[in-house]
Amino acid sequence: MAAALRLEQLTMFANSLSHELPSARMLASCESHASMPIRVLSVGDDPLIHEGIRALLAAEDDMALVGEVGSDDFEAVHVTSFLPAVVLMGTELSGHGSVRAIARLRALVPSARVIVIAPRSGDARTRRAIDAGAQGCLLSSNVRVALAQAIRAVASGRRFIDGEAAIEWMQSRAEEELKAREVQVLELVAAGKANKEIAFELSTTEGTVKNYVKRILGKLHASDRTHAVVIGIARGIIEIGAISS
Repeated sequence: MAAALRLEQLTMFANSLSHELPSARMLASCESHASMPIRVLSVGDDPLIHEGIRALLAAEDDMALVGEVGSDDFEAVHVTSFLPAVVLMGTELSGHGSVRAIARLRALVPSARVIVIAPRSGDARTRRAIDAGAQGCLLSSNVRVALAQAIRAVASGRRFIDGEAAIEWMQSRAEEELKAREVQVLELVAAGKANKEIAFELSTTEGTVKNYVKRILGKLHASDRTHAVVIGIARGIIEIGAISS
């Protein structure tokens, strides 16, 4: 009687273990998933950046470069076919720009994580890209030393903004930004328009335009109109392609 009871208890214990412990098939599945490389898509117009990324990822066993796409091809490419886990994106994309590209990616591949690569510090496009949903940011000068770390961080669900970019991002957010109308005025100044012409185009007075220009110079810490335009282009506040003569 006692032996039969003990046998029944051992059987129940064994059955409980079979439910609690993972099967060999489950373990194999987990190991296979863990060993899958992080699929990386590179999007940008700088061939040197593409080449550098290609060389860096070739040295990483847990990453695979699945494609390289320029901005001219981005709209036509079926991004979903790459199934990227992480997308590396330059902020100097021509045409639609990185913000629109990020929006398209989020619609097509919601699980993809984006790292923007900025050519210089203090770039307004970087801030806009992060605000649009990018999870990481690297300055191009730091790609060689920090790219792999950044990819692993965002692939695991964390954010990654490298030291220099973080400082510049916080500083740019702390600075007073140009309002939409001020950006319009700066674009027209860049197109060579005089205050009177700008006033006519924006259906306002010449005095109002003068006030806009004064505020723009103050916010950008510019010495004159030309200096303001140079700063605006360098920081990505205005795009050269948007300036009409």
